[in-house]
Order: sequence, then structure tokens, then C-alpha cells
Amino acid sequence: MRVIYNLTINLYLIAIRIFALFDKKAKLWIKGRKIQTLPTLKDKKVIWMHCSSLGEFEQGRPVLEKLRSLKKDHIFVLTFFSPSGYEKIKNSNIADYILYLPIDLPSYTEEFVKKINPELAIFVKYDFWYNYLRTLNKKKIKTIFISVLLDKDHRLLKSYNRILINELKKIKYIFTQDEETLELLKKNGFENVLKAGDTRIERVMEIAGSDFSDKIIEKFVSKDKKTLICGSTWKKDIEVIAASQDFLLPGFKMIIAPHEITKGQIDYIVMSFKNKKIAFYSKNKDEEIKDADILIVDTIGILSKIYRYADLVFIGGGFGNGIHNTLEPAAYFVPVIFGTKYHRFYEAQKLVERKAFFSVKNTSELREIVLSLESNEFLNTAKNNIIAFFDENKGATKIIIDHLEKSN
Repeated sequence: MRVIYNLTINLYLIAIRIFALFDKKAKLWIKGRKIQTLPTLKDKKVIWMHCSSLGEFEQGRPVLEKLRSLKKDHIFVLTFFSPSGYEKIKNSNIADYILYLPIDLPSYTEEFVKKINPELAIFVKYDFWYNYLRTLNKKKIKTIFISVLLDKDHRLLKSYNRILINELKKIKYIFTQDEETLELLKKNGFENVLKAGDTRIERVMEIAGSDFSDKIIEKFVSKDKKTLICGSTWKKDIEVIAASQDFLLPGFKMIIAPHEITKGQIDYIVMSFKNKKIAFYSKNKDEEIKDADILIVDTIGILSKIYRYADLVFIGGGFGNGIHNTLEPAAYFVPVIFGTKYHRFYEAQKLVERKAFFSVKNTSELREIVLSLESNEFLNTAKNNIIAFFDENKGATKIIIDHLEKSN
């Protein structure tokens, strides 16, 4: 099985090199690993956290920040598998070293672990790499997984992954997001599992609780109308929203933040609302913004903070590959609407069940939900159910840190 696994990783590496000839992301994946120099830290106290991409980083960040505040004499190494995570975080000061994770082949894993020599290795969610785990276990390095979320059909639990399962059973802890994952792993023979919850809860609550004001948004919002924020939208999301504009815009002022700020995406939004007054965040012209029906947020980095101005949120991606971040708006206890592709996301599933999040297939269903939310009773029930969800799921970081401290 080890031979087959390593052969598969080699074939993956060849495929990435081919894709790099014409794909920007694959090119970054190859180039980033080629030019980086691994630090030699074997005489230092080192904690290493690995995240597949940006989403996993946001889950791991509260734990990383807490450990940095507690262990000021340690060096912290943060690695990413994907360029979409590394490229956004590489210039931050969140860790002492921010690196691409070398490919999971024995020679690379042994060199990496030998050079950074961590006393603790933390993997976020489910970036399961057999050779890294085998190397860490051989060297008796304390290893944990956090925010793990699985279902019964996850590939990890397939019979062909038994060598990986055997290594995972040897590590110190696997902290799960929910009770279902905990019970699933126990049924498959894992004894090193504990439920902690989702560490992102602390992160989004921290953002929501921070001092923030935005003069441009405050110029746009109106006391006479509610505010609908459409975050991380794609063309299909805009199609559904635009088809409801005659129904939505009399009662709402609308803020739209496209997932990709490209000319094509912005032109499509403008075309879809061609009879409405549209302003742009970047232009910041007082009268245009104040009188506009729609404000297009054509900048990055503020969406998670401006959700505090929303009375209702529509999250994009649900008519494509899957919804984007719904915890960010939920941290302000605002009802959230999205398309049908949400079942891979634990918080979305749970909050749909609690009638605090709402999935819609089309324009008519969107209208129905918006009408329902005009009822104060319905709206308060949604908000109270979001509050209850956050109360039940917060504290994951403390649980993880407490167990690590006890195991020293």
C-alpha cells in the first residue's frame, strides 16, 4: 500500500507540473516550493501548524494565536498546501515562518521534519498526509488534528486508506467539530478522539466584536429601508437576485460584494440592474452613494466587517460549487439566504434545520423567505436560533489548549 500511495503522489506531482505550463495556480504551486528555503530550527522550540488553504487557516488561526500568546519562547511555522492560502498570508506576521508544504514523499517529509524539528504538529481539518504522519510518529512528535468534520462516506474511512488510518490512530488527539464525527471515528476504532467544536466560531465572534465603522457604508445605508448584503456572489447568484429586484429594492438598499472583483463580474452586475442607481465603493462620491439603490463593493478585505450593517444576507456560491463563508454574517445574528449547494457545510446544515439559514432554489422561493422575514416573530426566532448555535459551539480553542497543556 505504501508503494501504491507514493506512486500516486508522484503521478500527482507530474500532473501538477504539466498543468503549470498553462494554469496560474499550478505554476505558483510548483514555483513556490522550488524557490523556498527551509529554515533549520532543530535547536529551537518549534510549533508547526499546517493548513490546506485559506479556509482551513481561518479555522486554525484562533488556536495559533492563542498558542503564540502562551508560548512566547517558541518559534511558529505555518505551512500551506494551496497557493490560495499561502499567497494571501505569506506577508503577514501570524507566524515566524510561512511556507509551502513540501510534497508528501518520504525524502521530502523526512527533510522537512528534521529541519524544523517541531515539538508539536497541528493539522487543520482534514489534510491527511500519510508520509508526514508516519515521519512524525516515528520521531514521537506530538501531533494533533483540529476541527475535523467527516461523514460516513468520506474517503479517509475507505478500506484502501488503512495505512493512513493506522498512522492517525497513533497521534495524540483528533479534535472533531461535531458529535457525529466523534461517533463515526469511534466506530472505526479510534480512541484518540475528542469533540471540541469549530474553532472558527471564536474567530468570527472576535471580528464581529471588534470596533469598526465604515463611512462609505454609513453614507449608503438608510433609516427608511433595510439593508441586504449579497456577499461573495457569482453570476448565477446575481441572476436570481436581479430577477427579484422589483420585489427587493423597494424595501431594501442592496450591497453587492462579488467573489471575484473582475471587470466581467462587475459588468454583469451593472447590466443586471441597469435601471437602478448604482454606486461603487472605490469611487466614494457622496451624493452618488447616498442616492444609490445598489452599492458595489469593488475592493477586498472588508466584507466580514461590513456584515454588521445588514438586516439580511445573501451568500453566493450555492448555485455553483458550494456556498462561501456563512459564519461571518451569522456572527452578527443576521438571517442568511443561499442556494442549494450547502450540504458540505456543517454550520449551514444545522442552521437551516433551526430555521435561521434558508436555502432557495429560485426567485419565487427567495421572495417567500424575504416575506416571511418581514414578520418580527419569524425574524426574532431566526436570530435567537443563531445565538443558541453560537453559544453551543463556542469554546473549541479553550478545549484544545486545555488538553494540550494537560498532556505536557
